Amino acid sequence: MVPGVKKKIYAFLSFGWTGSAKHWARHESMSLILAGLAAPLVLSVHTIVSFDFATSVIPGWHTTIFPPYFVSGAVFSGFAMVLTLMIITRKAIHLEDYITKAHLESMNKIIIATGSVVGIAYITELFVAWYSGNIYEQYAFVNRAFGPYWWAYWIMMTCNVVTPQLFWFKKIRRSFLATFIISIFVNIGMWFERFVIIVTSLHRDFLPSSWSMYTPTWVEIGIYIGTFGLFFTLFFLFIRFFPVIAIAEVKSVLKTSAEKFIKK
Repeated sequence: MVPGVKKKIYAFLSFGWTGSAKHWARHESMSLILAGLAAPLVLSVHTIVSFDFATSVIPGWHTTIFPPYFVSGAVFSGFAMVLTLMIITRKAIHLEDYITKAHLESMNKIIIATGSVVGIAYITELFVAWYSGNIYEQYAFVNRAFGPYWWAYWIMMTCNVVTPQLFWFKKIRRSFLATFIISIFVNIGMWFERFVIIVTSLHRDFLPSSWSMYTPTWVEIGIYIGTFGLFFTLFFLFIRFFPVIAIAEVKSVLKTSAEKFIKK
């Protein structure tokens, strides 16, 4: 039982949950419904965002591959960010018995798959630019790879395409330290992907007179650092005052896990 003020807060946030059979039945039904809605929601959100780029006439943006490209990239970066936070939380509050190598390996397999899709999308962009015969489109991609921001492009390619392929090795795929390092690389690579898409497509316009180099201001740097501070503050407050793992979900797989252990 939770004493004092915490009890009142938890009671308010639980919306009257009592743990009765009827509540559990509704919980299971709603879980299935929300799980069914989550997938199309992810698809719709990221495809609509990508349309903002794809419907423009800017070379490097005007492409039909953006919707699946953005969706796979969102899953890819999302899993990497979850792994980064999960491994830190697992070690910090001693969740070794709940977050195991089996969970780690399953997530890393998703990263291999989505990372490969992202890599194919990068190569497809290059092929489409070459095959189109559009000199402006071709220049945009040559400029990305060999222009003033070449370093950002190759950091993106290395972190997002090459690094995740290390998970083909089972020893690396089941290593918490290796996974943490690779997840950091993926997070860096996905940040540079956004940088490459936006900056390298805009700094060389159709008119040479409007060409320029982008340099972030102290306001932009401050906002960027502030978002990190805000996120980690809210994250640490959550894991300090609320359960990190849903015990109900753990209990639902205990029987299956026990049976597998006995068979072994």
